[in-house]
Amino acid sequence: MGETRVNLHHLLEDIRDSYPFPQEEVIVTELVANSLDSHASDIRFIVDSEKYILTVIDNGKGMNKKELDGYHNIASTTKTRGMGIGFAGVGAKLSLLIAKEVVTETANGNFRGATKWKLENDEKAPWKYITPAFADSKLINSPHGTAVSIFFKSNHSELLNPGFIKKTIQKHFYTIMDATFQIALRFIYKNGINFYVNEEKISLSEMMDFEKSKAFKVQFGKKAKPVGVGFVRKYKNPLDEEKRGIAISTCGKVIKHGWDWLGISSKNPDYISGVVEMPGLSLILTTNKADFLKDTASLQKYYRYRKAVQEVIEPILKEFGEINESREKPAKELRPLEKEIREILDNMLNDFPELDPLFGRRKKFETDNGVSADTSALEKGTAIEEGSERTDINNGNIGKKEDTEGSEDIKNNENTENDKNTKNRLPNLDIDADEQKNGKTQEGKRKPPGLMIGFYDNKDSNELGKIEEGTVWINNEHPAFKKIAKSGGEKYHIVVSTAFVLSGYLQEQKSLQTFINRFLSDWGKEA
Repeated sequence: MGETRVNLHHLLEDIRDSYPFPQEEVIVTELVANSLDSHASDIRFIVDSEKYILTVIDNGKGMNKKELDGYHNIASTTKTRGMGIGFAGVGAKLSLLIAKEVVTETANGNFRGATKWKLENDEKAPWKYITPAFADSKLINSPHGTAVSIFFKSNHSELLNPGFIKKTIQKHFYTIMDATFQIALRFIYKNGINFYVNEEKISLSEMMDFEKSKAFKVQFGKKAKPVGVGFVRKYKNPLDEEKRGIAISTCGKVIKHGWDWLGISSKNPDYISGVVEMPGLSLILTTNKADFLKDTASLQKYYRYRKAVQEVIEPILKEFGEINESREKPAKELRPLEKEIREILDNMLNDFPELDPLFGRRKKFETDNGVSADTSALEKGTAIEEGSERTDINNGNIGKKEDTEGSEDIKNNENTENDKNTKNRLPNLDIDADEQKNGKTQEGKRKPPGLMIGFYDNKDSNELGKIEEGTVWINNEHPAFKKIAKSGGEKYHIVVSTAFVLSGYLQEQKSLQTFINRFLSDWGKEA
């Protein structure tokens, strides 16, 4: 009889490599995220550099015996996509790769248990119940909570550096600590969140001097209920790379940072920084909570939110003098090329439906009996003056009238659903219901993709182009474009650039090479 074996070491490495940042950062981030998902309000990191131990203690709901048993199954998770911001105790699991052993103690009502766990070899990670080692020291000094202690072989790990832990928390959970975002998070973390490293309460580091700052809120629907809040700042001096661009956060956890996700560029990107918190996007997080899902429905939601952010941030960048005004419409001779590309996409979108949301269309000739945008609705994004009477984010008021209505809805939901998931706790921060109420019914055939071509100048960027609101913008300062323009090959460059730009939005399992080859082949046949 045969036996199926799993290389646990490789499995843990694969999980680690699915994150876009280093292993030690992943461990800290996941330990915090899982504590937040357990409804903790205090999260404490205790570093003992002499004994080579890092302990993380929270006052969350803890685990019962069944949950504690399942916690040791590396390949399983009780988490589902779209729920919470942590991934199945991965912080502790990945610690097995670098630790001598991991001890976990948890309290949940009448149950209190502790286990010892280690990665013995590539295929074995034995664990066993032990007497709660920390009962006398009262690491968990409430009826519920969890403590994870990671025992290292030496003090060489960054996880034994209090400064590293502090910086990681500030980077990945910025919005939880910034008062600007408290109104957007108050229905998730009702008691607030406190972080401690060796009993020192963590706060945001002092910011560099900035020239300009603009707070904003993101709105949807005719009632203009807020779905997000944020700010943009222009600094006097260049920022460190990790602080440049706009960060997007959901439920207090930063998911993406920079300019690529936003689809907007700045003249001086090294001097611009900002953050936008959008709790509703937690519903489309991947299982590891490190990115957003790329199926068609999730992409539609993501692009809808992104469009709203673009509409509020772009005017702010223009006010700051950071928007390049050299975006020109294509010359008349390029109109036939636009038509050719539209026809190619119309034939390809049935095989690559994840691109549909980029153009706001359904499958070819599909009848739409739903709703369309109400042209009488208010703008989706609104910039606001910090300290204004209508909306003072820093003082915790996002649209007082809407807030009052939303809080009543939340009370009702709390009573009926008992806070089972984020969506029920945040009904006034998700727009789906409003869109159904405020939209106008329609029936008919949808148009094919309405792609357009435009140009912009960015000599400091290596990007061939980008897509915004159904327009592929070609970087005419790219060295390749300037070189090929001398030989009259601009059209081919535009087609190649368009294929490359669109390939960045394919589902992960799709082949970029296959897509680009087919795109260029179909264009060749059209020509």
